[in-house]
Amino acid sequence: MIRKQREQLARLFAGSDLLAIAIGFLATFWLRFYSGLLRVPKGIPRFSSYLIIVPFLLAIHLVYFSYQGFYRFKLRRNRLDDLFSVILNSAASTFTVLLVFSYLKSYGFIRFEISHVFLLVYAPVAVLSLSICRALMFKAFRRLALARNGVSRVLIAGCGNLAEITAANLAKYGHFGLEVSGFLAPGAGTGILGGYDELEKVVKKHGITDLFVALPLSEYDTIMKLIENANNLLLDIRLVPDILQLASLKAGLEHIEGLPIINLGDIPLEGWPALSKRLFDLLIALIGLVFFLPAFALTALLLKLDSAGPVFYRQMRLGLDGRIFRMIKFRTMVCNAEKETGPIWSPQNDPRVTRVGKFLRKLSIDELPQLINVLIGDMSLVGPRPERPELVQKFKQSIPRYMLRHRVKAGMTGWAQVHGLRGNTPLDKRIEFDIYYIQNWTFRLDLEIIFRTILKFRFIDRTL
Repeated sequence: MIRKQREQLARLFAGSDLLAIAIGFLATFWLRFYSGLLRVPKGIPRFSSYLIIVPFLLAIHLVYFSYQGFYRFKLRRNRLDDLFSVILNSAASTFTVLLVFSYLKSYGFIRFEISHVFLLVYAPVAVLSLSICRALMFKAFRRLALARNGVSRVLIAGCGNLAEITAANLAKYGHFGLEVSGFLAPGAGTGILGGYDELEKVVKKHGITDLFVALPLSEYDTIMKLIENANNLLLDIRLVPDILQLASLKAGLEHIEGLPIINLGDIPLEGWPALSKRLFDLLIALIGLVFFLPAFALTALLLKLDSAGPVFYRQMRLGLDGRIFRMIKFRTMVCNAEKETGPIWSPQNDPRVTRVGKFLRKLSIDELPQLINVLIGDMSLVGPRPERPELVQKFKQSIPRYMLRHRVKAGMTGWAQVHGLRGNTPLDKRIEFDIYYIQNWTFRLDLEIIFRTILKFRFIDRTL
């Protein structure tokens, strides 16, 4: 039932988006040419000419939303995340239409020019239209779902950590009519309605319609008995596999010749998503290196005048799949800075840092040469910050799941860094943010991290 309703909601959202785009287009045309709020020096164009834009807008919006995973709907999505995605979508759609129609006009495929002011007005109007239509559609769907299906009363077999997580997640589906009545487990406790052998009694007393079995693998015999009894009671049965203790990253279901296989290390950043991320890295790295070339030359001059030694400092770091690469930075310390200390994190007010080095670190300019690492493929713009091999050997022994951060390319900035976790902050907390990024990667998340990085301006770990 949950899957079907999620699919229905996704289809309704796609429909509401189509409607919102059409409304946004009509509203923009009126605001630009008929409202009197904006000057129209070239006169009012024919409405029929502008209708050619609509199919392009519809296609671009829907493709972009699909790529973002908007129609693989997650309930209770963060509203700010939704708004950020809608804003990016509208900006990307507007820019794409501008490029396409400018090309068509320049080569004579069309005889009219799309008003740039029209497109500038369309972007915010589309954001407003999409947001309002989605909100109204969600409210309407919630009422219809409850009216049509009523309330499904759920009983969860189990009372451990897995059962509690299941109950917490099911609580997010209240607008689908799901109601967690309680737990089935031996003994007494908060929310426990009866023991495993009292299933029939609990079902009749509380009007249970769905049974979620959330028991550990060690309770195999109990699981099979509950399933047998639930079938006799005509309950909808769902088994929650106890793979939380086994999964390294994210569990995904695969099929090999019809045989279901659970992948315990499934990540979204594979295949086409990985290729699109790499192409984006290449584009931004090339633009960045050209843009910052004058800054590179000035920095090199200042470093040479300030202290003896090379301009660049190449340091061994651990990257994708545990491969070692040389990360490039502007040198900010005196030569042979580690001769006495060995590999350590750089403390605050480190006496080994040069005068120019302090300035470079303050503005994170010393990290800009890592665009070269991004260009050659050792790093990405966004990902877990790379660590030194000597420190990795120590951390992987004491911090659970530490090595999982190497399942993706290291980044110039990351989810942990934009949340203030850098330098000597707790490593276990930083690992949690790195794992979250790997499990939940989307192109939109990368853009959000880059945007937050620019706002914070300092994005790196202060490691040597």
